[in-house]
Amino acid sequence: MKYSFAVLAIALSASLALEVGSVEVTGNTFVSSDLITSVFGLETGDILTYSEISRGTRDLFGLGYFSDIEISADTTGDLADILIAVTENRLLSRIEFSDPGHLDEDDVLDSLSLFPGQTVSPAQVEEARRIVLHFYSEKHRHRASVIPVWLEPDQDNRSVLLFQCEEGPDVRVGEIDFFGNEVFDDGKLRDQMDTKQDSFWRSGRFRRSEFEASLDSVVTFYQNHGYPEARILDVEESMLDDGRHLRFEITLEEGDHYNFGDISVSGNEAFSDSFLVSVMEMEPGDEYSGEKLTSSLMTLYELFQERGYFYAGIEPAVTAGEEDNTLDVAYMVDEGERAHIRRIDITGNNRTFENVIRRELTVFPGDMFQRSALMRSYRNIFYLNYFSDVAVDFRYLDDSPDVDIIFDVVEKTTGKAGVGAAYGGGTGFSGFVELGETNLFGRGQSLTFNYQFSKKRNDIQISFTEPWLLDTPLSLGGELFHTTYDESAYDRRRTGGAVVVGRPLPWVDYGSASIKYNLEKVDVFNITTDSTSYYYSLRDMEWPRWTSSVTLTFSRDSRDRQLFASNGSLNRVTGEFAGGVLGGNIGFQKYLFDSSWHVPSFWNFIFFLRARIGTVASLGGREPPAYELFELGGTGFYGLRGYPQEAIVAWDGYDQVGGRSMLILTAEYRWRVIDQIQLAVFADAGNTWDSWSSSDFSDLKRGAGLGIRIEVPMLGVIGFDYAYGFDEPDGGWEPHFQFGSNF
Repeated sequence: MKYSFAVLAIALSASLALEVGSVEVTGNTFVSSDLITSVFGLETGDILTYSEISRGTRDLFGLGYFSDIEISADTTGDLADILIAVTENRLLSRIEFSDPGHLDEDDVLDSLSLFPGQTVSPAQVEEARRIVLHFYSEKHRHRASVIPVWLEPDQDNRSVLLFQCEEGPDVRVGEIDFFGNEVFDDGKLRDQMDTKQDSFWRSGRFRRSEFEASLDSVVTFYQNHGYPEARILDVEESMLDDGRHLRFEITLEEGDHYNFGDISVSGNEAFSDSFLVSVMEMEPGDEYSGEKLTSSLMTLYELFQERGYFYAGIEPAVTAGEEDNTLDVAYMVDEGERAHIRRIDITGNNRTFENVIRRELTVFPGDMFQRSALMRSYRNIFYLNYFSDVAVDFRYLDDSPDVDIIFDVVEKTTGKAGVGAAYGGGTGFSGFVELGETNLFGRGQSLTFNYQFSKKRNDIQISFTEPWLLDTPLSLGGELFHTTYDESAYDRRRTGGAVVVGRPLPWVDYGSASIKYNLEKVDVFNITTDSTSYYYSLRDMEWPRWTSSVTLTFSRDSRDRQLFASNGSLNRVTGEFAGGVLGGNIGFQKYLFDSSWHVPSFWNFIFFLRARIGTVASLGGREPPAYELFELGGTGFYGLRGYPQEAIVAWDGYDQVGGRSMLILTAEYRWRVIDQIQLAVFADAGNTWDSWSSSDFSDLKRGAGLGIRIEVPMLGVIGFDYAYGFDEPDGGWEPHFQFGSNF
């Protein structure tokens, strides 16, 4: 008598004792019979049981080689002769597409986890089919048909998996209609959706996940405007008569309108009830808003965590109020015990020394947990600009309210080695060669060699900075430079060096101060022979001359990152004094004020506002030399886009000269495309005058344009601006290239 697997299972479950006589395999072509019988695990003489058959079948399926397995037994004699009939999965030769249309076959193949020689199960084929359909949907082919077909095996028993494709029409969203809405019209509700109708200025792209998220956005919009019971009842999808536009009919239920009633807090001891209620973003009588409910909850969590209540639990309860259509909100607080920080671990720093990261922390083992100190530490580490990502995690301790903090960093390339060239209307061809490392040997030191050249300027500079001298918050830096300038009325060459010492100001948050001593040799030659020129007076001086100066700088930098900041401000006041008791042949005093602000806008957009003010005057009876006066235009600190470099000057009688006072205002609206790319729309306005008393703020030179900034590994930040100067005499379209971080 021959039993199939099902009948055999019944017989065995009825305690029919059978002994295995033989085990044979059929249906296999590339999987050996020895492997199959070995994995099945039953041999001649074994007692046949249901559990052993079930286990053996499961183990065979686990090999991933078979799409079907049938177990049968012949019990005609005294023994059970087992036959294992297998249907093998196909061995893949390659994948092909018929009539792929707009499908990018290479992209699809890269996304499929299938490779030649692999055994492919039906489930894997179906998953691959869904991936192909997904790529079609990315091309707006939502009615595509994909049928997988196995071709006949070749001599190596491998088969081609052919996807028979029919991409169908380019399908977009044609109409989105709402039913059941009375408070808000269809247009207002469509505005809440990321899925948009096809139009002249919108693509009408349809993605299922995006559409479903858009439905949630509609419900959230209602819930934030007094309708907490709003819900989507039904969504019907159909094709319009043109055969390529979808119509969605969304039926919703608005529910009743509610206001906030009584707002209360209970279970709290660290803060008074009145204080906690006062910091919430809602008041009794306000229109109900789920967003305000959640943001108030986050505010409460932040307050308690600031006091060390790391494990505080806060549960909002919303109930019907005493008055009609009001909802009372009660926040029930379980403060728990205060948490201290047991230890702080740094992970992911394969190159950067741990102390370089730890010295930026404002939280320490043994401290009571404080959220603001944790976030400040996160900002400080990210601001180093050594890491592409910084994550904060926690390790909870058994039988203790304390907590471990883990900073996990992802290091990025900090070395620079680049060569570049550009062309600008005012400067002609320009370029740069840069070699540097901002995290030298992982110790946080900076060493840079920079050579920039253009038609008017050649600049070589070598600089080194130790940000933490002897592991104290005292920075020490130095630089050597050699620069030549080709001005219209004279040429200038300066060679020298500088030493800078700085440190944070503990009494000014984000504040720091530095002092810089600069000694340079200046030579002016090829001076104009035009005796009417302002610069002719340079002939009356003996060259070369020495400039010995001290620069004092006070700054406050609260930006969230050095490059492409999205929040915070940078304010810097600088005073430079040359000559006098410092010696040298040149004397002047120069004051500069630079204030820039980054204000987050919606999504990835950022407002950037900047003001630069400067003045230069005599010192010790010596007038500032002509090259220390202000000449605006182009890029850099004195940049005013839309005008050539150093094109905007003041007037001395009928002669154009550098100014003794200057003002530049900048406004930009930036879009962070990704972390390494920003686009900008900008406007600049500024001018320079012979003195503040002669300044005319109604006569600012104006420029506006578009720009792009790209952070390139090993090169730093490269930017291109194309601006139009609106005012004579040098205004017009002007391209500007920038290198470095002064954007």
